[in-house]
Amino acid sequence: RHSDPARRGELSVCDSISEWVTAADKKTAVDMSGGTVTVLEKVPVSKGQLKQYFYETKCNPMGYTKEGCRGIDKRHWNSQCRTTQSYVRALTMDSKKRIGWRFIRIDTSCVCTL
Repeated sequence: RHSDPARRGELSVCDSISEWVTAADKKTAVDMSGGTVTVLEKVPVSKGQLKQYFYETKCNPMGYTKEGCRGIDKRHWNSQCRTTQSYVRALTMDSKKRIGWRFIRIDTSCVCTL
């Protein structure tokens, strides 16, 4: 529920789900060069290791909007909710076993396409 009365009853054009994903769940990803890299589970820090987490958002396949975007006139438009991706930094290993911080693609939103 929204505390702001002006926002009550607001609905997103597309239904989405968001969750924290660990590197153990992710395992591999695509980097900015288009190559597949292994996402390392833990990042070394001065007092041990930390798990890598990513906050991902994608279209909800069980949501109302699986038949098209909410509020779009189906008689005149073909619409579809699509998951889009963005780049985030992650500690990864490439195919040559080189470890480093790279930008990888993760799911970050659900948008309406016409």
